[in-house]
Amino acid sequence: MPGTAIFDLDRTITRLATWTPFLFYVNGMRPGFLVQIPLIALRMIGYKLGLCSRDSIKEHGLRTLACHDRATLEARAKAFIDRRLATGLRPGALAVIEAHRARGDRLIMATASIDVVADALGRALGFDEVVSTRLKWGADGVHPEMDGPNCYGAEKLRRIDEARRRRPFEGPVYAYSDDISDFELLCQVDHGVAVNPTPALRRAAQARGIEIADFDQQPLVLFGQAFTNDAAIPVNARGSRL
Repeated sequence: MPGTAIFDLDRTITRLATWTPFLFYVNGMRPGFLVQIPLIALRMIGYKLGLCSRDSIKEHGLRTLACHDRATLEARAKAFIDRRLATGLRPGALAVIEAHRARGDRLIMATASIDVVADALGRALGFDEVVSTRLKWGADGVHPEMDGPNCYGAEKLRRIDEARRRRPFEGPVYAYSDDISDFELLCQVDHGVAVNPTPALRRAAQARGIEIADFDQQPLVLFGQAFTNDAAIPVNARGSRL
């Protein structure tokens, strides 16, 4: 019976994070942005030291995008995603996404990435639903701001629960993430997978017995099955499709 598969985005599906590279891609060498880079770096250091929140980092970054209207930012996001689709995705992630699709599973992306980026990538990869950090816009279509908290950690769990209430998840439920902030999610679902995990998540996953996978490997062995990008269908050890 078809189930549900929940994927984190940054460093789970993609090789690298999307937020800071997106800021640089959109702003380029614009002088007003260049003078903001040291402040962005200081806020990141402050977050590591517990002096500021992730929300404040994202809010500050959004202010560097205030000179772009919504249509321009969405167009730039699509161009940014096109580049990521070409070279920036983990091959194992693509294989597993396609295997879940072949089973008829509901595909949900749950990420702290902003909606203009996450929605574009979700559409390109055929996700059924995207849970992300939402933006709101001024009446003039510029000056984006966060529409609610950053979709990270406890807020991501809350937003996933909202999605579950709107349409109950069919089981089994799978979840994939690289970060310790999603450890509770990986523990709650039927099949949690720590993907190319951070050291903290690797230790927690090993202690809890959660499966660890390397989505940079191809073919990929997961849940006792081998996955290949050849039509992205799970295959057994003798090469027959399951």
